[in-house]
Amino acid sequence: MVTTFFQFLHYLESAFNTTNPPGLVILFLLAVITDIGVPVPFVLDTILMLTAYNVLISGDSHWTPVVMIVIMLFVGRQVGSGILYLMSRYLGNAFLNWIKRRFPTLGVRVEYFKVRLSRYAPLVVVTGRLTPGLLQITSVASGAIRMRYQYFALGIALASLIYDGILILLAFIASHNPKASDANFTIWLLISMVVMVCILWPLLFVIIQRGKKKVSVAKA
Repeated sequence: MVTTFFQFLHYLESAFNTTNPPGLVILFLLAVITDIGVPVPFVLDTILMLTAYNVLISGDSHWTPVVMIVIMLFVGRQVGSGILYLMSRYLGNAFLNWIKRRFPTLGVRVEYFKVRLSRYAPLVVVTGRLTPGLLQITSVASGAIRMRYQYFALGIALASLIYDGILILLAFIASHNPKASDANFTIWLLISMVVMVCILWPLLFVIIQRGKKKVSVAKA
């Protein structure tokens, strides 16, 4: 399994780097479709974390690959979220009604989130983006209440920088662990970090939300 994962990491490293412009374009497109609502689990997080790790472990001060990946993700998220924002803003109730018919639960959450957005604007965009399950809802609700685009884009930018900063911090931790010279240990550490970001964190949030609902029902 470790060998297979090494091969996968090597493929990602060679496919998405500053010397491979098509790879960076694909990275941008993956960020766009992820924000629109097409899930691409593990890939984006792994690419950024792995690239940052390789820069840190090599002791190289040449951070261009990391910066380029962050830029591609940043722009891709702005474009993807902007598409949903504009659709919700200019198609109005027709778009929201379509969402409610196709995804009833999502429709309810959009209505709830609209109330929150009308009060705190960019701050709620940031927290919504960083909350599992609210990525697309944040964009749709922002367009529905006709939030000023400057505020919306600022929220997207801050959330993007915070999230990527967390991934780079995890790469820093992995590269400076006492057993960093042990390849097998480091690979499993990276795997654990990716799983934590992509699976355990959203799962923990779902558990917490269910706990809150049970408490509310008990109080009622």
